Amino acid sequence: MNIQKTGRIDSWGPKIFLGSAAGDIASVCLTAPDKAEDFMGQTRGILSVIDDLLGQMGSSRADVVQVQLWLADIAYWPDFVPVWNNWVDPDAPPGLSVVTMPASRRDSLLEIRAWAVRANPDAA
Repeated sequence: MNIQKTGRIDSWGPKIFLGSAAGDIASVCLTAPDKAEDFMGQTRGILSVIDDLLGQMGSSRADVVQVQLWLADIAYWPDFVPVWNNWVDPDAPPGLSVVTMPASRRDSLLEIRAWAVRANPDAA
């Protein structure tokens, strides 16, 4: 089985890929690309990168089956909901798990991990 990795970042210290895929499954996990943004801006930034990385791996937000959300503070939850509802496919919303936990970078207000099915893994 081939493993595809995308979104390489070398500047954070540990060398990482933000997205990886193997077979029919793609996974993306990241914090906001612009930590200077407020919570909603960070949320939109992450979801935009997720769209891009899933596309590179032959998937899309409509194919997301599960999302894990880490919030630096549960008080952000009401701000997350409308951004999330505008992003998810209304006909195929994924499962969502939400926990409160500080990120490794204190300027990260949230982190999101998404798992998606790749409809055509050979096309990526």
